[in-house]
Amino acid sequence: MSIRERTSVDARVDPYPVAAPGPAVWLLGAHGGAGVSTLTQYWSFADDARRQWPCGTAREVESPYVVVVCRETIQGLSSAHDLILEHRHRNLACELLGLLTVANAPGPPPKEVRQLRSIVTGAVQEHWAIGWHRFLASAARSSLPTWRALDGVPVRTKGAGIAVPEDVIAAGVGIVTALQSSLPTLRSGQ
Repeated sequence: MSIRERTSVDARVDPYPVAAPGPAVWLLGAHGGAGVSTLTQYWSFADDARRQWPCGTAREVESPYVVVVCRETIQGLSSAHDLILEHRHRNLACELLGLLTVANAPGPPPKEVRQLRSIVTGAVQEHWAIGWHRFLASAARSSLPTWRALDGVPVRTKGAGIAVPEDVIAAGVGIVTALQSSLPTLRSGQ
């Protein structure tokens, strides 16, 4: 049995210089090919954390909220687990909303992957899953539609062309809901 190198990423000291208002959520890929760039095209409220934890201390400038993203493979889930544990043990100022897993192939994953997924998802408060979408292998990211949370859940009609997949919207709704639940409460009159 070989010893696997642990996945670790740096925490930003300063916020990213992004145009206001900036993303509401940062997607942190646990490994290359996790699906972050595709998801940031689909979701107007998210951006790529570029393999770094958000600084989390400049909340008026940069969102402190992050979702770890991985493929449903042994390596992907192991890397995501490393990042989840790193967040917990380093006492980072950013807030981990949960884990988003992306299917690696059509159909259910092998038993070993399902077992590891169960362990890793048990380490986070929230888990969202996106299935396999064959058309993404040949689609240019720039041709993908964008879903804005303020638009609500779209009604799909026949002949509407490429639409945001339902599970992508469901995960987006779940992330926005978790984000809203994590926001500090506003005090009236202050």
